[in-house]
Amino acid sequence: MSVTTSSRQRARQEGRTPEKPRRQGLTDRQLAIAMVLPAAVLIIIFAVYPFLIAVWNSFSDVDINTGATSFLGLDNYVSIFSTPAILASMGRSIVWTLSNMVLQVVIGVAVALLLNANLKGQGIFRGLVLFPYMVPAIVVALIFRFMFNDVTGVINFGLQKIGLIDEPMSWLSDPDMLMTTIVLVNVWKYSPFFMIVVLARLQTIDSSLYEAVSVDGGGWRHRFTAVTVPAIVPVVLAGMLLRTIWTAYDFDLPFLLSNGGGPGGAAVTVPLEIRHLAFEQQSIGQASALAVVAAILLTGASYFYIRGYGRATKVDQ
Repeated sequence: MSVTTSSRQRARQEGRTPEKPRRQGLTDRQLAIAMVLPAAVLIIIFAVYPFLIAVWNSFSDVDINTGATSFLGLDNYVSIFSTPAILASMGRSIVWTLSNMVLQVVIGVAVALLLNANLKGQGIFRGLVLFPYMVPAIVVALIFRFMFNDVTGVINFGLQKIGLIDEPMSWLSDPDMLMTTIVLVNVWKYSPFFMIVVLARLQTIDSSLYEAVSVDGGGWRHRFTAVTVPAIVPVVLAGMLLRTIWTAYDFDLPFLLSNGGGPGGAAVTVPLEIRHLAFEQQSIGQASALAVVAAILLTGASYFYIRGYGRATKVDQ
């Protein structure tokens, strides 16, 4: 240490700029790259590369046995937009996604507000609301298939006991009721996601903001609209962005509850249709084209979510 100090003093006396001690190890930039690189490699291998292959296959006729491809141009895209069954699956996916988003957001926000209201026993309920989200989808599907059974299901038994229905309802075998039933099950499982994120944001709101509104003569309604809503809108939009993508690609619950799509394909959404095209019809090209179209539509929806999130954060600030 003394040698280093003396060398710096001599450099100052001679009018030279003292040399800075060399820093050993990685720089901050190198460290950041080293930490991001493994994740980037995995994303390229398991996300980017398969997507590029799907894009190429969407313009080709693929032999599922040999893997040989022949270029078809836009024929696969023309085919999926002229096939009634595929168009119907797109419509079901839109209904499936929108209905899930509306119900999950409404129920999630409402329950989060109740859990933040300092009610008796809310600590226990905060733990209980996480239960549906932690149960694996296949377990949920098996449980609800028993519960919605036409003959032995507890749902029909309970509704008949309280007089809401006169005879058992075909929850999972009636094409007109199947999609509604699956939506309700999916909402039960995934509404806790919004409960968690909204409750976490509610816990961080500064109480002085509510006090300021009260001082100005505002009631609970003004506190809610002026403080609570602007605070939770950004996290709700961020949650909706994630849940929209995940819900649109949901495969397990619709497939398991409908036993592969249900009578007449009443529950066949885009993911189930992609499986049907790829593995039953062995049309890899059409399946890839449908997947690419779904990705483009979700990218467009994500743009509006991100744009709304940016505006909401500016208002919140």
